[in-house]
Amino acid sequence: MRETSNSISKQNSQQPKQFRGDDKKVMKKSLLAFVLAFSLVLSVAVPAFAATPSDVAGKPVQSAVEELTALGIIDGYADGTFKPENNITRAELAKIITIATGNATAATLMQNVKPSFKDVKANVWYTGYINVAAAKGFIQGFNGNFRPSDNVKFEEVVAMLVRALGYKDKYLSGAWPYNVLLQADEIGLFSGLDIAAGTLANRGTVAELASNTLAAKLVTYDADGNKYFANTNGTIRYDGSVSLINKLGSSTNKVVTAVSLNSDKEVSLNGSREDTAASFFVTGGLKLADLLGHTVSVLYNKDGDVLAVTDSQDAKNIITAKSDAITDVATATYIAVNNDAKEYEAAAGLFVFDNTDAQGNTYDLADDKEVKLYLNGDGKVQALLVNDWDANLVVDETVAYKDYTRVTTKNGGSFKVVSSTSITLDGNKAALADLKEYDVVDVIANAAGDAVNVVATRNAISGKLESTGVVAGDVTYKVGGKSYVAIGDADDLVAANIGSEYTYYLNKDGKIVYYGTVNAVDNSQYAVVYEAPAATTDTVGRVIDGVVSQGWFKVVYYSLKDSKKVTAFTKDADVIGLNNKLVELKFDGDGNIALTPLEAAAALDLTSTKVVNEVTASKIVVVNSPSNLNYILNSGTIYLQVKVDGADSTVTVVNAAAVSKNDDVAIKADNGVAKYVVVTSEGDSAELDAVQGLYISRAQVATSATESTYSVNLNVKGEVKTYAIDGGAYSALATQQKYDIVKLTDTLDTNALYETVTPVLRSAESAGLTVNNSARTLTVAGGTFLVTDATQILVTQKTYDSIEVGSFTDVRVAADGTNYGTGSNQYKVVVQGSGTTYGTLQEAGVILVVKY
Repeated sequence: MRETSNSISKQNSQQPKQFRGDDKKVMKKSLLAFVLAFSLVLSVAVPAFAATPSDVAGKPVQSAVEELTALGIIDGYADGTFKPENNITRAELAKIITIATGNATAATLMQNVKPSFKDVKANVWYTGYINVAAAKGFIQGFNGNFRPSDNVKFEEVVAMLVRALGYKDKYLSGAWPYNVLLQADEIGLFSGLDIAAGTLANRGTVAELASNTLAAKLVTYDADGNKYFANTNGTIRYDGSVSLINKLGSSTNKVVTAVSLNSDKEVSLNGSREDTAASFFVTGGLKLADLLGHTVSVLYNKDGDVLAVTDSQDAKNIITAKSDAITDVATATYIAVNNDAKEYEAAAGLFVFDNTDAQGNTYDLADDKEVKLYLNGDGKVQALLVNDWDANLVVDETVAYKDYTRVTTKNGGSFKVVSSTSITLDGNKAALADLKEYDVVDVIANAAGDAVNVVATRNAISGKLESTGVVAGDVTYKVGGKSYVAIGDADDLVAANIGSEYTYYLNKDGKIVYYGTVNAVDNSQYAVVYEAPAATTDTVGRVIDGVVSQGWFKVVYYSLKDSKKVTAFTKDADVIGLNNKLVELKFDGDGNIALTPLEAAAALDLTSTKVVNEVTASKIVVVNSPSNLNYILNSGTIYLQVKVDGADSTVTVVNAAAVSKNDDVAIKADNGVAKYVVVTSEGDSAELDAVQGLYISRAQVATSATESTYSVNLNVKGEVKTYAIDGGAYSALATQQKYDIVKLTDTLDTNALYETVTPVLRSAESAGLTVNNSARTLTVAGGTFLVTDATQILVTQKTYDSIEVGSFTDVRVAADGTNYGTGSNQYKVVVQGSGTTYGTLQEAGVILVVKY
């Protein structure tokens, strides 16, 4: 039985809800929360494994929102937020209750049934849900009305959830609403929540309440009003073996025994392969590689496919140690570690992995290896991982290939990052794009050469080398008055180097593993010019040695090297017109500015900016006509925030985080690499990201006699998602056929609606096709397109009955890739560009493959 609190007072608010804790009951409950995703369809859906919405990061509801997003059914709005403080309506809550209790099919059947409430119309989106919820007794009305558009109060949410568990108001103690609040508190629905009776319930509160409810036990009553718990057969028993989750699926605990799905999309649990659902995910932002050997809570859908897995391994049952040699370790009775300092009993069927590769019964464990022991609830070893790290590698650059990315290192080696690779940076989950030059990484690679785990550290110091020495056999450097151990390629500085400045890169243990010349903010003479002459007549007199010298130009600039405002003089007319520009200044022997015409012409005009269309850790894309411009970002890129206002201009050195989509920027680049990114004004974050997909349907909902809301359903990456549009876009979609390719874009305003529709008709099948397999390009009548990881490839039959997610192989029939095939293998393609270009090539946004 789960623990419950004894009070509905402040005690509850002091018990933060745990989503990733060590208690298995808590973890199982967290997994059950994901089923709420089927019901919280209150906003625009986003793709699986999307980023955490910005407005829930670090909040108690974060994990639930992440998990719902990963499920790919709901989560948040197109602007990247979840809006947990937004209120919901009674109709929306009816939908939540109906689907969470396993009655979605019944709601569909009752969509056209005349409602019992006077203010609920037949065949509206919420009709079926309200009919079911009313028939089941979950909801009640007000004098024959339901008031579907009213916001719902906290106690009304609680009442509906308590009734969904089988509780009857007439058998609860006390008067409304305390009867339902007391019952909810008794069964733990308020765990981690503040009681807020009388206030309107918001999205975040409803998500957490529903999560707790799904873990609670179902009840039933006999004819005399005696309460019982029911078992899975529906007979009355006291054991409480049925939770609300059992209406939707089933869950159990198993051990993860492979770091990725196989080619058939099967997950390995307890050594056996099991089918996964189309929307399978690993919760909490983790990957299977993070969970190898762990006990996990496994959620199955009603078809018996694995829907999700959640870590439920107790942290106290993870042991890191040094191995003692054992022969045939998988059949050993006991596992001894740390020179027999501790011995653990082995569970039956012990799983053994060497660098994540499964080992058989004859595997011999060598002495003094780093091992991790995962214990089950009985304290026995259920899995043993042997880890041989390739340590202290220093990142140089990344190169993307078709199915993997090669990361080269300054140590001379490299490793492959694949989709299943788990990456952490300074102890936090990270992605490949987060890795930077000079990061220090430790890598575990499997027998296939794929990196399974990458643990990165970003820690550097700069300063003069004050001394070198050897302490207990370790080379040491003193920098800034502190001694550091230097290892590997970093231990070759000697007395002759003392006094020189370096940047030193440290591993996770604080040891120097690499060094280089100091990476200062900028050691050049680049400057932002505040004031410069506008014409040859704008000269001033300058006193030199007590004598006024005429014909000088005055220039005021901000020196990036010295981080200060400087006033300088020159007789060089090439400084004319340099105000509000970023320029590399040159000086003569007397310290006066001396530029050539070419050097002046190379200045970057900060009043001529472009809008940021996309920015990642390694790339920035700016809007340009006819095609956008792409620049590489690296550790040498310098970021400035500049207010362009003549003498009142300001310049601030910032970091990459200061650059966002829609900002106005000026960029100075060298061979495609951005040397300077200058932000001159912050953009309007209200603009929605463009979206592409296959047209499914459109909808109009009247909100009053004169107003309506509009939406469109698109198939995006195999999932149907709903997007809010304006009336103009709705009208523009009137002639679209199902499975036409559609691109939605938004103008720079604040209404959060898509307004522009760019279609490519499904009938626009190309009359010719050339495919270059190695270059991953395809040429059709509309031009040559580059197929990237972002390209959506969707496959349908000529009858246009259904859509499947495809791959590049679906547009490669003949060996030479130059025809459509024949007979039953014949197909045609329709392509729409994404709007992004790489060099001279358009990126393919969506490819529709039509098979005949």
